[in-house]
Amino acid sequence: MRLTLTLFLPIAVADLAGAQDRPQPLPAVPVTASTELVRSAKLREFDRRRSNGIGRFLTEADLEKDQYRKLSDVLRKLPGITFSRAKGVAGVSPLAEFAVSSRGSATIEHVSPIFGKNCPIAIWLDGVPVYRGLDRGASSNSAFPNKAAPREVSSTRVDELPFDINSIMTQHIAAIEFYAGPATMPPELNATQGTCGALVIWTK
Repeated sequence: MRLTLTLFLPIAVADLAGAQDRPQPLPAVPVTASTELVRSAKLREFDRRRSNGIGRFLTEADLEKDQYRKLSDVLRKLPGITFSRAKGVAGVSPLAEFAVSSRGSATIEHVSPIFGKNCPIAIWLDGVPVYRGLDRGASSNSAFPNKAAPREVSSTRVDELPFDINSIMTQHIAAIEFYAGPATMPPELNATQGTCGALVIWTK
């Protein structure tokens, strides 16, 4: 009997120690931060300017029924905005569409090889200017250093490549704001010095 206790007691102690060394599973901790909170912070500027009532605004709910349409088709419902396409300009797709003002035009001295006499609209994406809306033609062939310029724009250069509005899919957009000209444009959006309005796109 004494021999039995001597043999099994160390085994019992070893089993107890092994159980204490095993990692114990911890309860799952739910993540409380949501995508909605991040999006709300991102759209704070949109909400602030929208509350001022100056400009045109499209929310995610407004865009929901049009989420699979081209963005240019969706934006045509906003007064003051239309679209143009480039013809024969190197490096610019003839299928791309560019936002221009339907209320004004460039002067005859500043005809754009892309927009003609249409006045281009500045584009902001998630608070960052991606197109200043200042493209104007200038007498130079320097825009085409590696190839001959197309005949119809041989005496002009492209100051700034435009932004193809359809490069962003509508279903990826959370909100849009549009200002038709300097009179309605908030000061923080006039940093581009564009005179034909500003289109601000907020992605999801």
